[in-house]
Amino acid sequence: MNRRNVLASAMGMMVAGCAAGRTANRPSPARWGLQLFTVGALMEQDFEGVLRQVAAFGYKEVETVGSFGRDPVWLRAQLDRFGLASPSQHIASDEVYASFGAWTRKEITTEQNRENYERAFLPEKALALVEDGIAKAKILGQSYVTWPILMPRMLADRAILDRYLDIFNQAGRMCRDAGLTFAFHNHHREFQRLGPDMIYDLILKGTDPELVKMEMDFYWVTKAGQDPIPYFENNPGRYFGCHVKDVDAAGEFAIVGTGRLDLPRLIGAAREAGAQHFFVEYDRSDDPIGAIRDSMVYLERLPG
Repeated sequence: MNRRNVLASAMGMMVAGCAAGRTANRPSPARWGLQLFTVGALMEQDFEGVLRQVAAFGYKEVETVGSFGRDPVWLRAQLDRFGLASPSQHIASDEVYASFGAWTRKEITTEQNRENYERAFLPEKALALVEDGIAKAKILGQSYVTWPILMPRMLADRAILDRYLDIFNQAGRMCRDAGLTFAFHNHHREFQRLGPDMIYDLILKGTDPELVKMEMDFYWVTKAGQDPIPYFENNPGRYFGCHVKDVDAAGEFAIVGTGRLDLPRLIGAAREAGAQHFFVEYDRSDDPIGAIRDSMVYLERLPG
């Protein structure tokens, strides 16, 4: 899709308009990263071969999903082999990743996989998941242990949300004591309201900014009808990184650089707010290798 035409669309004008008046930013980080969930199904078929391709495309950093159900010592060796640093993981016990693997092999349904995730991230299990993430992060050389998702039942009412906010603060202390940092990754549902308040705002206000950092997902914020830039401007130092995505004319996932978002401005605003890690992610693609290749072609053209 022609980028100039797409930027004239409603969502494109919203994002560009909210950023109007800002000075131009140098958007290009020195090290572009990839959230390996993007190629997770392919990695189950040829783990090392996919990592080789990721590195060959020019990615320098990767964000893991736990240790992909594998020995983290072995995983660290593979990342080192291909020159891939990993600053962050999305928490996933081996049990959680086993469910993902079964889903990619079509052994269970999407709904069954979702239910498995909800059970795994129940409040009574949450801190054990964080402990597991800390142990893996130390082996993998990661700095950030990131909570990947809040499922609908976790946002059903203020009481359950407050319970998770308390868990996040506890997790932040656990990570700090281990020399790491706890973080939270958003989807779209955090931009719904509980009573008069937006859930995402409650998360920002209800967690200690020194203990709980944030990872902004460009796609899901935009999908929810929100603009990421005010969050960066109003919360300097809160965001450690971002998921770099794009949005097509129908509001669905797009290869980075082919959709509606003014990515140079978004990335520039994130950097001004202190974000240091930028991970390409394409949640659902019929050709994930092509998607990450073409995304990097675009990103490497951005001014540095």
